[in-house]
Amino acid sequence: MAPPETHPPQPATATAPPPIAWTFEALYEHEYAPMVRIACFVGGSMAWAEEIVQDAFVKVHLRFDELDHPVGYLRSCVVNGCRDRLRRGQRLDRRLPFITFDGSAADTTDDRSGERVDLVRALAALPPRTRLVLVLRFYGGWTVPEIADALDLPPGTVKTTIHRGLGRLRKEIGS
Repeated sequence: MAPPETHPPQPATATAPPPIAWTFEALYEHEYAPMVRIACFVGGSMAWAEEIVQDAFVKVHLRFDELDHPVGYLRSCVVNGCRDRLRRGQRLDRRLPFITFDGSAADTTDDRSGERVDLVRALAALPPRTRLVLVLRFYGGWTVPEIADALDLPPGTVKTTIHRGLGRLRKEIGS
């Protein structure tokens, strides 16, 4: 009799633990802060980010008992909330002569807070989709397939967006 096949353990993703039987409270405790950070870097405003994440958790709570993968659904809700808000912001920007920046998005307790403000401003100068892809990839730790799935894009488009976005960030920051 042949020994059973064994597969090497799969590494856990950087943003979510291995699948567990989530309670809503545990999901909220584990995912609230990372989701707010991602939304904050996408939008440049802590208040904006908290509102989007709270709305996402409301949607998750309403369907929690029927969800097979609540973390994935939460992520989709946050990403879609960011995309909707960015689209609304673009329409508003066409009507307003000034673009404001909420400096509270930068962590002012860090000695490098000036660098973070520069990064947030440089991200704000990028097109919304590019900004969203870069934040999800490098700040959120999402993989290219996870981003492609959440944004309904081909993985090749995600990779190209990352490459071009990093080039634009280098020019904006001047490094």
